[in-house]
Amino acid sequence: MKEDIVCRPWGTYRVLKRTPKMVAKILHVYPGRSMSVQYHNFREEHWKILEGQATVLIEDRWWDLLPGARVYIPKRTIHSVRASMGHIRIFEVWNGEKLDENDIIRVYDDYNT
Repeated sequence: MKEDIVCRPWGTYRVLKRTPKMVAKILHVYPGRSMSVQYHNFREEHWKILEGQATVLIEDRWWDLLPGARVYIPKRTIHSVRASMGHIRIFEVWNGEKLDENDIIRVYDDYNT
């Protein structure tokens, strides 16, 4: 069952499916915006770029990715995404033991959230 759209300073997300060990979401990042530089202690993430050009940070390296590209983010891996040229849409899947929004350790955040 789809949940309501959640607004953030960088864009929006909607949870498509939630089980005890998996969460699937669609992220929409506004042009020129980026998510915080962050990591998670209890979950890994899988991203698939659906639309737009995404600039993705994994640890200390930035990658420019196009639709169809996939990214695996292990637990405790620093990461972020930026929409440098127009908006981007990402299909995101979380796997792990503790799957909630509180498992975010922000290293850097443009929005102080």
